[in-house]
Amino acid sequence: MHPKKSIKNVLQIAILVLLLGICSCQRDGKPESAASLPIPPDSLTTLGGKEWETGNYQKALEYFSTAYKKYQKLKDEEQMANLLNNMGLVNWSLRHNKQAMEYYSQSAEIAERLNLKRLLGLTHTNRALLYKQSEEFDKAFDHNNKAIALFKELNNPKDLAIAYNNQGQFYRHTKQYDKALTYYQLSLGECKKANFIVGQATAWQNISTTYSAKGNNKEAFNAANKSLNLSLASKSKVRISEAYLEVSIAYENLGKPDSALFYYKKHYETDREIMEANQSESLSRNLAELSIEAKNLRIENLQNEKEIAKTQLIMTTFGILAFLLIGTLILYSYFSKMNFRKRQLESELFNSKRILEIREEELRTYMIDLSGKNAIINALQDHTVPDTVPADVSEDEIADLLEQKILTDDNWENFKLRFKAIYPTFFTRIKDSGIQLTEAETRLLALMRLDLNGKDMANILGISPQSVRVCKMRLKKRLPTEKYPSVEDFLSEITK
Repeated sequence: MHPKKSIKNVLQIAILVLLLGICSCQRDGKPESAASLPIPPDSLTTLGGKEWETGNYQKALEYFSTAYKKYQKLKDEEQMANLLNNMGLVNWSLRHNKQAMEYYSQSAEIAERLNLKRLLGLTHTNRALLYKQSEEFDKAFDHNNKAIALFKELNNPKDLAIAYNNQGQFYRHTKQYDKALTYYQLSLGECKKANFIVGQATAWQNISTTYSAKGNNKEAFNAANKSLNLSLASKSKVRISEAYLEVSIAYENLGKPDSALFYYKKHYETDREIMEANQSESLSRNLAELSIEAKNLRIENLQNEKEIAKTQLIMTTFGILAFLLIGTLILYSYFSKMNFRKRQLESELFNSKRILEIREEELRTYMIDLSGKNAIINALQDHTVPDTVPADVSEDEIADLLEQKILTDDNWENFKLRFKAIYPTFFTRIKDSGIQLTEAETRLLALMRLDLNGKDMANILGISPQSVRVCKMRLKKRLPTEKYPSVEDFLSEITK
């Protein structure tokens, strides 16, 4: 199993938080250009930049938006253009690609009108990366070529190095590996002009990845070692972590699981140090736990591969004695293969269960976060929300309220996609039970399956805890009492 692919989804969020301020081109799923501008001395913009660097994207967007309005009143278009570009970057980090593209385009219009060539080049770079994410490579190449032309005109080797590196990424993703290598080499040349060590380390890492894709494992190994040496010289923990991972991949491709495991553990330890140093206590705890679980799985996989390699060696040794011990060898081979397959299946089952637990925790964290947001919205709408429902409000009125204030359709559909990925038969079993449930009751059952408390469910649904209890009682009345004495019994039945 490829280390990057086995943990890509879990590390995506954590590494994104850590890399926003790095002017380099990273692996898939992470920002490939830190096309951010020097932060002006304005306090609001500075605060937004700090929040951005620590991964508090929503807070950063609030500061940048406020600063933008301030400069708009002052009619300072240059600062407005800078902030539009920064707001585009924050929206990109939040995966709001459509909004990010709009901000980049607005920034580019002002930059072109004011002849701000570097800013215009950066907006082209950012838009190219967005098109690359959506696999619209023709548009990506078009914008990146414009960025390259501008940076050449400005004789800016650092920005040009990043643009060349991005061009290499585009060619690599379209499987044009020779062209990709050409642009990575061009990026190296510009990095050397600017003494941009981090950029050189990144370029060599990408060269290693490209050689691996071509099946040239020896060249990939040499490039990975150059990336590691430059990363250590740069003292950038992010770069060092990525370089350790690349060297681990190179060793694994060369069939050296011991060395692969050694460097993967160093990558794991460095990555953990980064998270502990840069994330807030709460975010660090949640993401680190998920990351540690995934990395432990990777270490176990490498250890299993080591054991498998030993088993294969034993089988090869016994093969030499085949002519003398043909009968014994056939029997031994049969049981060895059965045992080997059993261990593989056990390992796959164990990994699947752990990954499922990780996904359940992700979904639970997502819903609790949504609960907190809904609570804030309710507090803004009414500063004196009662804790109980008035006595003169009937159960039917409460049910109607529940139907109206439950999750929005967009949120519900997004939640259902996440939920079905973990519990694919949940909604089908409800339908097959033959019990007619309302949409609100179905949503309540889904939240109960996540073991959320009444308060969190109330916040998520936009109702009071009393209304949640009433909905649960109404749901119980729909169930055949002789078969399901309680709602929990029915929930247990459909989640077997």
